[in-house]
Amino acid sequence: MRKLCLLLGMLVLLGGCSSLNDSEPEIKREEIPDPLVEVEGTQAFARVGADIEAPVGAENARYYIISERIAEIQFSQNGVEYCYRASQDEESGENSQENAREQESVQAVVGDVSIPIQTQGDRHLAVWRWGSMCYRLESDDPVDEGIMKALVEELARETMPAQI
Repeated sequence: MRKLCLLLGMLVLLGGCSSLNDSEPEIKREEIPDPLVEVEGTQAFARVGADIEAPVGAENARYYIISERIAEIQFSQNGVEYCYRASQDEESGENSQENAREQESVQAVVGDVSIPIQTQGDRHLAVWRWGSMCYRLESDDPVDEGIMKALVEELARETMPAQI
């Protein structure tokens, strides 16, 4: 019986790894570094120098601090799940920002700032910088590009209030 369980376990592992060789290029995902710590609300983000809020109409918002350097809000809006991050750490978005510029499909515009939104299948990713902060909004759920664009513009306006 034990050998059967081990064999089944190995088959499950091998089956899960077979999807790693998909031929379609992927939007680079930022791996979530450990530890991911849930906090009570946005007031805790001050310790990482971030000042972000969930957008108007957000539901089921949960707040996290990742590795004591990234503020994250996970929320849903109209049935779509989003992840919104802010950090003073360039690693939280610089590479994704360059990748987004190369594969952008639509741009959000806030004042004179253009923010590329990268789309691949159902996945959407927008990355922008303002001052010393890097921001990113992403969703793996199907969402209309116009809705994603409007949400990026809303959040970016909040991060750039002096210019807009």
